[in-house]
Amino acid sequence: MTRSHLRALLLVLTLVLVGAGCDGERSDAGTPSASAAEVRTPVHVDSILPMEEEIRRFRADLPLVTGLNGGAESSEELVDAVVAALEAADTTGLVSLALTPSEFAWVYFPHTIYTSPPYELSPALVWFHQQNRSSRGLSRLLRRYSGETLYAAGHRCPDEGEAFGDGWIWHGCAVLGELPTGESVEERLFGSILEWEGRYKLVSFSNEF
Repeated sequence: MTRSHLRALLLVLTLVLVGAGCDGERSDAGTPSASAAEVRTPVHVDSILPMEEEIRRFRADLPLVTGLNGGAESSEELVDAVVAALEAADTTGLVSLALTPSEFAWVYFPHTIYTSPPYELSPALVWFHQQNRSSRGLSRLLRRYSGETLYAAGHRCPDEGEAFGDGWIWHGCAVLGELPTGESVEERLFGSILEWEGRYKLVSFSNEF
């Protein structure tokens, strides 16, 4: 098998892994999000380029950031903000709670599994795929809950989180609710939660709907 064929095979296998959970949502891995309008045009994956060059090219026209802007000061505050924005049908407010392209490029992506073999992928490709999933998730979320009362009563994550660069990441967190009937509900409305230097944001809106 030639080197080019091997690279192509690894790319296909990795894309399958990305599709299963690129959000790192055990792969939003260790991944995230903005609106569909913020999706960058995917670039050709040039297997000759080293990862450092792929990252440099992706960052080239993005402002440098060293942390997360906006978001919330705790996961509880972040989830409350998501619920409030949904109930108010505030799409702009929802989008502001997820990673921006610059935050993805400078803060998030360098600490994912996609920077090293055998999962190595261009940040442009990971961003494109992740934002497609996030945009679909956000659309479904708005169709289902926009302007509705969620009866939210906090949230729960399945574990204590994982170290992620200089921060922490939580996967699979669910919003808890208690309906007027007394019925308890639990739904995963968004993707992973990222904490970086005391700020919390959503990696993406990939959800279970």
